[in-house]
Amino acid sequence: MGLKVTIQDFIREAKGLKVAVIGETIVDEFVYVSYEGQSMKSICPVFKFTGEKEVQQGGASAIAGHLRDFVKSVDLFTNTNQEIGKTRYVDVSDRKKHVELNKFDTAGFGPIALDASKYDVVIVADFGHSYCTQLDINGGFHLMCQTNSNNFGFNRISKWKNHKKKSVCIDLREASLQLNKKAKFNTTQEIEELYGYELNATDLFITLGSAGSLYYNGKETCRQPSYKSEVIDTIGAGDTFYAFACIASAIYSDKKEILTVPSLAASLSTTWLCNERSVNKTTLLEYADRFI
Repeated sequence: MGLKVTIQDFIREAKGLKVAVIGETIVDEFVYVSYEGQSMKSICPVFKFTGEKEVQQGGASAIAGHLRDFVKSVDLFTNTNQEIGKTRYVDVSDRKKHVELNKFDTAGFGPIALDASKYDVVIVADFGHSYCTQLDINGGFHLMCQTNSNNFGFNRISKWKNHKKKSVCIDLREASLQLNKKAKFNTTQEIEELYGYELNATDLFITLGSAGSLYYNGKETCRQPSYKSEVIDTIGAGDTFYAFACIASAIYSDKKEILTVPSLAASLSTTWLCNERSVNKTTLLEYADRFI
């Protein structure tokens, strides 16, 4: 099947879906600076503020944004008054990050109750900042439980082992943490070991960075090489993959093409800075032309 046909089929199957996205919204602030050297009196780099700043909505808001052009509706359940923010000081010459400062105002997150039967797809994006801690959900859902510098080793997917999931999506580092060992998932044995260890899910997606991605459902394994692009920024690419993997898990009975659109969308999202844009039908189809 051709790449564009696969995308068109995805668009057709997804357009009637009612989707709920639950999770933390992360405010990404980019402060543009120029490097001026190292301080003579202390061992620290010195930067000059250029006067440019950019603020974006990341996390669950970005996931919802990627899907809005593809599905019938998206309801977003996220933090509004409490801010979770990441300020990055970025070199104006090459857009490389020098320093990141985090702000977590998470006091007062209360219980969330959701009737999953009202939606075709329910997506839970747990970024480890406690918004999802008191989630009361009565049906199957799709789950990402992200590891980052703030929660390394403490936000594992096994937190949710008592909930039956329709799918889980984790990256290579998160998968290795889950098994308490470094793994590349090159063998069926490693994949089966992960699948059987406290996931409690039907579908498993693993993103492997430059090596692509894989899918396993307890019976069959699919692998997808990465779509190579001129990378501007990889922040948010995993969230993009996850957004489309959840939809793919819901609409595909034939699993052969299940990784195609999530992988292509993730690659597309590396061609801009963080979450400054959302994937839509037009840009995804145009981007596919590079690989035909």
